[in-house]
Amino acid sequence: MDNKDIRKNSMTQKLLKNIGEKRLKELWVRYGMYKSAELLSLELQEYISFSTMRYLSQIKNWRRPVNRLSPLYKGYLAGNVDPSYFKHLIFEEETQNEQSI
Repeated sequence: MDNKDIRKNSMTQKLLKNIGEKRLKELWVRYGMYKSAELLSLELQEYISFSTMRYLSQIKNWRRPVNRLSPLYKGYLAGNVDPSYFKHLIFEEETQNEQSI
């Protein structure tokens, strides 16, 4: 999806224009949707919703490594979590498969 497909007066468009996709993605990859939205809110002195960051990650198809300390990862290791439900996360198995190709 191109930036032109996003509503012109939306917070998403404003973030892409003022912060840039590269930095937004870096924040999302490093901190996830909740903390990145909080940091951007402080930086811009304007409320940024976590759902705005989630929406950006979905329309831009961003992916990030799963947090190894999260209950989600622990569930994955125990065999209780199916990684196919979390298309935005890169699990250890996927990384190993990509390296072997």
